[in-house]
Amino acid sequence: MLSFVTTSVLLSLKRVSFSVSVFFPKGQSRIEELDRKTRLRLASSLEHIFAQTGQMLGSGPDETARLFADVRDHRVQPCVFGCYFELVFALKAGRPEEAARLWRRIITLAAQDARHELVPLNEEKLGEDAARICRLLNAGEARPVIGPLDAGRLAAQWQTFVSDVEEALALIDHVDSDLGREVRALVVQIIGAAPFSPDATFGSDSSLMLWGAATLNVDIHRSSLQIAESLVHEAAHLLLFGLSNEEPLVRNPDSQRFSSPLRSDPRPMDGVFHATFVCSRLHLFYGRLLARGAPGGSALDRRQIEQTLAHLASRFDDGAGVVFGAADLTPLGDEVMRAAADYMSHAAAA
Repeated sequence: MLSFVTTSVLLSLKRVSFSVSVFFPKGQSRIEELDRKTRLRLASSLEHIFAQTGQMLGSGPDETARLFADVRDHRVQPCVFGCYFELVFALKAGRPEEAARLWRRIITLAAQDARHELVPLNEEKLGEDAARICRLLNAGEARPVIGPLDAGRLAAQWQTFVSDVEEALALIDHVDSDLGREVRALVVQIIGAAPFSPDATFGSDSSLMLWGAATLNVDIHRSSLQIAESLVHEAAHLLLFGLSNEEPLVRNPDSQRFSSPLRSDPRPMDGVFHATFVCSRLHLFYGRLLARGAPGGSALDRRQIEQTLAHLASRFDDGAGVVFGAADLTPLGDEVMRAAADYMSHAAAA
């Protein structure tokens, strides 16, 4: 599941051009460059906001200069982006006190280097950011689906989940070292969460509004392979966010709805594009798992993986048919989807 939000909310951003080498993982160097350019755009937007509303926000020039330098100089925590988006929403809604509080939170968070971490979604670990993460991930849903990890689930499931995540990352490294480095570069924070209510369902989630975070449902991720699949899945979304946060992938309005290969409900074309690309990246992961075998010579259900590959190929064909048939692709979108289609074509012929 992915929370789709328009990236036009980024205010007054200067254009930063970069070349795109798409589809195959290139390790962490490409992601570091995408992250750097994303942070440059964030810093530019924060400067614009401060120039327009600085007196309202209440920070001095030295403190503000440090904020801009921090955002430019190093990787920042996903909730820096979360606070930024909520700051924009607060300013647009005319809530100055909330905006000033969010500005202070951005200053505090941006001073800290982002580090790889696995955290439960609860207030004890994440403080006020726990509620923020829930709000932002649920923003595109008709009703909330992602909720905090309560004490009971935390005690019963967390240590097993932590161990399985470590094994999942090692599995991705084993399957494709470049993919492993790319996933680690894209996902700096893995968040363990639970369904918001007994009738809510979700698997995993990511959002531009929390750039660098992937949220997984602890209840249903019970093996390293399931977790590895979800990390590859969400890393693919984050890669597209990084590539397209300046130039969209498609020009279709969000009001238009189309069939999606990964969802039963019709989705905007941007969502169909994302889901189709995810199918091709998962196909790459499982194809290389089949070729390399499981680490340590452990047993591998080759028949099940072959069925998974066939299912992903079918879903990719469905999605690509919608994209190439109905999408108003930008040059970037055309390049990305054709690269994915080229990979799938070569994989089918192999």
